[in-house]
Amino acid sequence: MKTTVLRLTLISLIALSATANAQKKVLIDTDPGVDDALAVLFAFSSPDLEVVGLTTIFGNVDTPLATQNALRLLDIAGADVPVAEGAVKPVYSKKLPTPDFVHGKDGFGEIYLPPSTKEAIDETAAEFIVRTVMDNPGEITLVVLGPMTNIALALALEPELHKNVDQVVAMGGVLHVMGNVSPVASANILGDAHAADIVLGTDWDVVLVPGDTTRQVRVTDEWLDRLRGRAGRQGQFIHDISRFYRDFYASTGVTDGFYNHDPTAMAFVIDPSLFETEDRATRVVTDGITIGDVVAATARHYSEPGPWHDMPLARITTAVDSAGVMRLLEETLAQD
Repeated sequence: MKTTVLRLTLISLIALSATANAQKKVLIDTDPGVDDALAVLFAFSSPDLEVVGLTTIFGNVDTPLATQNALRLLDIAGADVPVAEGAVKPVYSKKLPTPDFVHGKDGFGEIYLPPSTKEAIDETAAEFIVRTVMDNPGEITLVVLGPMTNIALALALEPELHKNVDQVVAMGGVLHVMGNVSPVASANILGDAHAADIVLGTDWDVVLVPGDTTRQVRVTDEWLDRLRGRAGRQGQFIHDISRFYRDFYASTGVTDGFYNHDPTAMAFVIDPSLFETEDRATRVVTDGITIGDVVAATARHYSEPGPWHDMPLARITTAVDSAGVMRLLEETLAQD
């Protein structure tokens, strides 16, 4: 009897250990972009994540350059995963101008890296998302760091996609702070408001990390200098590409470090205990002067009879341990 109990105990401990050490599988949709680059390298360096692929989208740069930059990030990270090129324009609306004054003409602060020898796969981003999710049901987290066009297209391709994704974590939107491309809208949402409305209105586990949260997390010169000394080639690269980005923020009056948008969303994927969240019924305005505005109803509205009643809920981050995010980011990159 004792032998049987001991054997069962050992089996239980092994199972618990395997669960604790299991990596979360993430597929990152990205428009690199300075802060995207930091978020992607963060993910590759994390022992808690298995990056199964990158898909590219317009936003900080045009889609073909986003693809080239994603391939360059594989070289810097020493990684070898598929990269699939995504949509070149929004589903319905007009494409926003590319903000090369923010990220530089090369997307990487105008350091102009040579091309990668790697190539994108012969599959669209939407097709790759569908195939990867459906081949790994319930295991894939989609991390969305740009406009949500590829995700909306993937939902259109596969009606059962939402039932097979583990989680969607997206960076974008503003609720109580000023937008960065209109008074009410952030670039990632206004970049394709229709796609954002589809993704945030789908009945699946979706988390939105808005600008209200990411603006609380700052990258300072001191942090960049310290990372350059601790994180080898990646630290040097992050330091170099961030200077252009820092100078843009300084020109807007943000002088105590720049906002750490995409890496903060990636930090949620790795350690959600650093955040507080609320469940909200969430939609996006798709036309008119307030296009791109994220409207997030509280329980008082979606639990009562009316147009918001019983709508799918999104989780929205409402508070963040800013120092904890920056500490996690530094320690993760420095250990690689």
